[in-house]
Amino acid sequence: MVKQIITPLILLLSFKLSATSEVLTLDKVNVQDIEFAFENDRNLFPDVSEFKINHTVLMSNEIGERWGVLTITNQSSGRRQLQDKHIMALFADGTRHIPTDFKQVFNGNETQSITLNFGKHKFPILSIYTRN
Repeated sequence: MVKQIITPLILLLSFKLSATSEVLTLDKVNVQDIEFAFENDRNLFPDVSEFKINHTVLMSNEIGERWGVLTITNQSSGRRQLQDKHIMALFADGTRHIPTDFKQVFNGNETQSITLNFGKHKFPILSIYTRN
């Protein structure tokens, strides 16, 4: 009888612990305006675009998922499609990654806030940038 009570309790507790590790929290330090000098030995850059990042809020969770909420402006007067290849994140170990598969249409001079997933990484994101 004790086994019948304890087993469901253990399962419930492990589910609760698992769920809390996936909750995203804001990363408190914003170092977006700092220039880092990590070597870019793989010569990785985002594709040239007409998009400008106005603001960035970085988020992560205990299982290593890295996310960013970006407010982005299409600086062109025409309609453009923002794609994952136009944005890149710099991580604290010096590696660079684009967000997971992403496409968003912007009208001319339009500003939108979007949330992007940069996958799981041991190191936090230091900055997210575009290339004009």
